[in-house]
Amino acid sequence: MDLRIDLKVLGNFLKKICGLTLCLVTSTAFADSSLQLYGVLDDGITYTNNVRTSSGASHELQFISGSTIGEHWGLTGSEDLGGDWKTVFKLESGFSSSNGAQAVTGSEFNRQAYVGVRSPVGEIDLGQQYDFIGQIFPFYSIGALTPAGLLGWSLHSDAAGGYSLDDRVWGENVGNAVSYSSPSVGGFKLNAMYGLGNVAGSLGTGATTNAVISYNVGDLSASLGYIAVHNNSEARHVNTREFVGGASYKIGNANIFGLVTHVEIGLDTTPSATTYEGGATYNLRPDILLGASYQLQTRNNGLASANQLTIVADYLLSKRTSTYIAATLARDHAFGAQAQAAYGSVSDSTEQTAVRVGLQHTF
Repeated sequence: MDLRIDLKVLGNFLKKICGLTLCLVTSTAFADSSLQLYGVLDDGITYTNNVRTSSGASHELQFISGSTIGEHWGLTGSEDLGGDWKTVFKLESGFSSSNGAQAVTGSEFNRQAYVGVRSPVGEIDLGQQYDFIGQIFPFYSIGALTPAGLLGWSLHSDAAGGYSLDDRVWGENVGNAVSYSSPSVGGFKLNAMYGLGNVAGSLGTGATTNAVISYNVGDLSASLGYIAVHNNSEARHVNTREFVGGASYKIGNANIFGLVTHVEIGLDTTPSATTYEGGATYNLRPDILLGASYQLQTRNNGLASANQLTIVADYLLSKRTSTYIAATLARDHAFGAQAQAAYGSVSDSTEQTAVRVGLQHTF
């Protein structure tokens, strides 16, 4: 009798030990891995004057989603492999909150979808990624440093010229890409990427080569970059190459920034455009950010220049929600001016003004 009781007690004790062990193993597994859901929503009203219409000059009032930054949601995570090695991944999908539609129909993770390995000697990622021009250089421009967004990207994207001289600063994704990011050594960091075109019978078609070297120490940040796209199927990227440089310096509550890009298309006339931008942001209070920038674009082949002035005020309602107003004045002496990239309409003259009031939430 006593033996049977002892066996039952022992059995219950062993069950508790096994359960505790399983809990510890499970909690350890979760502690070594991470998974994060994130995203951005941005909605607002944009007013644009001098819109070119069949009936003559007019104005435009638009409800636009994703003007500050393309709306998206995503999953990112990592798994600890031991010895400071990790597996990392990111799945990111763009959408429009104005109608709930995908940014690219039929493509679930249309922005980024990659897996990689991070180690003490750097990180290697495989899959669809944003080129390093779009990952690094927006932070030397009013378009990303403030909610100016598309109102600050018009000259960079050459919207009035049909995007033929897009300098990619606002970011474009590269499919079939292999990238490497080095650790920081003495403030220097190297990022390099090669995108395979994956076109049958034509190894180089659509291939992308991209490299950026950056220096970040204290309040100073500076980067130099190069990208080339070979025989892309899109006409605006036929043998395109670009050189870009940017820098920023923080002084108290102010951040002074500058950016220069030069993009060329390998056609008979070698059309090119050089875009200069300089500006500053200032934290008037912890919850109020002010910003302003001036941009100038020069082109070859006898095309006249364009310039743009942008000002922004951003008020933080919380750490994740802000409301803002952005205004820009654009002048283009070669094409009809266009103050807003992507969603804007071309002016019936060399001048156009746009004003946007919006609300942004991140999670």
